Amino acid sequence: MDNFEWALGYSKRFGLVFVDYNNDVKRIPKTSFEYYWDLIKTR
Repeated sequence: MDNFEWALGYSKRFGLVFVDYNNDVKRIPKTSFEYYWDLIKTR
């Protein structure tokens, strides 16, 4: 965690996975997740 995450709390979303707090904390990969997943696999 960095200072931005501490200062903004839950008001700003960071990361590669969206966490749905209203739906049993379901995790949904964001579009950028697929990009970085492919990048990691090819390196």
